[in-house]
Amino acid sequence: MSEPTYGSGQSYDPQGYGGQQQYGQQYGAPPAQQQPYPTGQQPQQPPQSQQYGGYGQQQPTGYPSGGYPAPSTPKPPQDKLALAATVLTIVGYVCAGAGVLGFVLWLAADGDGIYKFATALGTLVLGLGLGGLNFGLGTWLANRPHPQS
Repeated sequence: MSEPTYGSGQSYDPQGYGGQQQYGQQYGAPPAQQQPYPTGQQPQQPPQSQQYGGYGQQQPTGYPSGGYPAPSTPKPPQDKLALAATVLTIVGYVCAGAGVLGFVLWLAADGDGIYKFATALGTLVLGLGLGGLNFGLGTWLANRPHPQS
C-alpha cells in the first residue's frame, strides 16, 4: 500500500531517502540513478602533505608542541644586569619584611621581657640591614651606566 498524496505536491517519504528531484524532471517520472563516479574510478586523494597545509607537514598526532623557539643569540650583558638588579631589589624587600615580621612575632612570644625585646630588636636590625644592603645593590646595578656594545 502506498502513501497517499495530496494535490500535486511531492509524496511523503518516511525514511527521508529519494525525495530529491533534479530540475529537469517533473512529478511522476522516477529520478535517474546517478553514480557519484564513473565505473571503475575512485576520487583522487590529495597527498598527505597537501591535506595539512602543504610545506611537507605530517598528519598531526597528539598535542601540538606549542613550545617556544630557543633563542638563537645569547642575552646581552645589559639584560643580565637588569635581571640581577631586579632580583636583588626584591630580595631586599623580602629581607626587610621578614625582619619586621620577626620583630613582631618575638614581641608576641611568651618569655622574659628583656630577653624577648633584645631578640626581637636583633631580628629587626638583621632583617632591615640585609634588606637595605640588597635593595641598595639592586638600585646601584639598575642605575649604573651600561657600556655601549
